[in-house]
Amino acid sequence: MNIEGMYPEILFDNVQIVRADRQACPVCNHPTGDCSVENSAPKHIVGAGIFQSIDNTLTFTVEEDVYEEKQINPFYKTRILLARKGQKIPLMKAKDLGLL
Repeated sequence: MNIEGMYPEILFDNVQIVRADRQACPVCNHPTGDCSVENSAPKHIVGAGIFQSIDNTLTFTVEEDVYEEKQINPFYKTRILLARKGQKIPLMKAKDLGLL
């Protein structure tokens, strides 16, 4: 099976890791994957830091603009945009920006 053009991670005995993508949930078939029906959520969720192969492909969506303030002289500061709202960034950049 091919998920969004990527090969899925198979753990063992055909246990497959399915990435959240705001599509219908494969367990309860909720249209946005929110699993809002009681007792319908998956029993195990794999996330960042569990498998190195997954960490290399994880991306995060920035929820609000991330700025860094820099002092340019004793009287003035400037803000530098590090990540724009809605931008998808890799796991390591999210960690560097303190978003995790």
